Amino acid sequence: MMKFALLANVAAISLFAGSAFAADAIVAASPEPMSYVRVCDAFGKGYFYIPGTETCLKVGGYVRFDSINGESPYDGINRGWAPHTRATLRFDAASDTEYGELHGFMEHRYDVQNGDSKFTLVSTYIELGGFRAGYSDSRFDKWLDSAGNVVNDDVIDYSPPRTNQISYVYKGANGFSALVGLEEGNGSYKTGDAAEPTGYYRANDWPHTLAGLKLKQDWGGLSLIGGYDTEAETFAGKARLDLTLTKAFSIFVMGGYQSDWDNERGPGNTRMRNFFASWNGDWAVWSGFTAKMTPKASLNGQVAYEEDGTFASALNVKYAVASGLSLQPELTYTKFHGLRGDGDAFGGTIRLQRDF
Repeated sequence: MMKFALLANVAAISLFAGSAFAADAIVAASPEPMSYVRVCDAFGKGYFYIPGTETCLKVGGYVRFDSINGESPYDGINRGWAPHTRATLRFDAASDTEYGELHGFMEHRYDVQNGDSKFTLVSTYIELGGFRAGYSDSRFDKWLDSAGNVVNDDVIDYSPPRTNQISYVYKGANGFSALVGLEEGNGSYKTGDAAEPTGYYRANDWPHTLAGLKLKQDWGGLSLIGGYDTEAETFAGKARLDLTLTKAFSIFVMGGYQSDWDNERGPGNTRMRNFFASWNGDWAVWSGFTAKMTPKASLNGQVAYEEDGTFASALNVKYAVASGLSLQPELTYTKFHGLRGDGDAFGGTIRLQRDF
């Protein structure tokens, strides 16, 4: 038994030594890590050269958790505690060409709410110089930088659905720029009719057209955008004024108008919505402010109203907990009227977001 035990131990030690030698040989044969990624500062912060190419890549995004409590500012329903988690990834591949900067952009989003997960392709397009072609948020929204610095900024909606598009932006001197574009138009909307509750956006033989102007200065800026829906045969436009009153305080006001809101050219003689105009009524207004209280905290507010009668408001404090991490508690109040029913809603959202 002693002899058997000694032989077993010798065999085990030999096997261990052989394995260790083999592992050392593998490690020795592996090249040491090399720092070969080069920083690319030609297109701004965060870009690096893709090894072996002259193309620069930027990877970014955010991870977000929303704790939604009380009555929803969108429909007034109290769903108790309704948490919502989101992860967003953005990729931008950029290079210089004889025609200007060439970009290939993608944004992917993953949402989890009520136990259901959803993947969304938010944006993907090619951009060369001032030309852009692909799928993204409508320029009718992004040309005016959406609305205020609040979580629930679109209770009175200002943005069409995402869509295929092609556009050109001319950048002139002194902060002036101009836009022309074509958009496919897609998605659905509520008609307000019991027999035909859902309508669908679509372009006619020719896509929807839009054009915009913008001026940005130290005092703020002025932006204009107009779009024509070729199927509904109606026009929609928005104008926005931004004012930087002090280094710590800024305000904005934005107005929207659409022609022939009461048209009855949809299925079953229901109202056919203009693709660009997401609000109810001929007109709507949005206004808000941002006040920097400390280097880490800002107070943000917004109010909005649509001609159909609904009023929406939101107030929050955005606090930078650490670099790249923000906490944003927000209170909301909505007074519903018209197509959205009657009544009011009071609730709140607490947002925790890690940007990278």
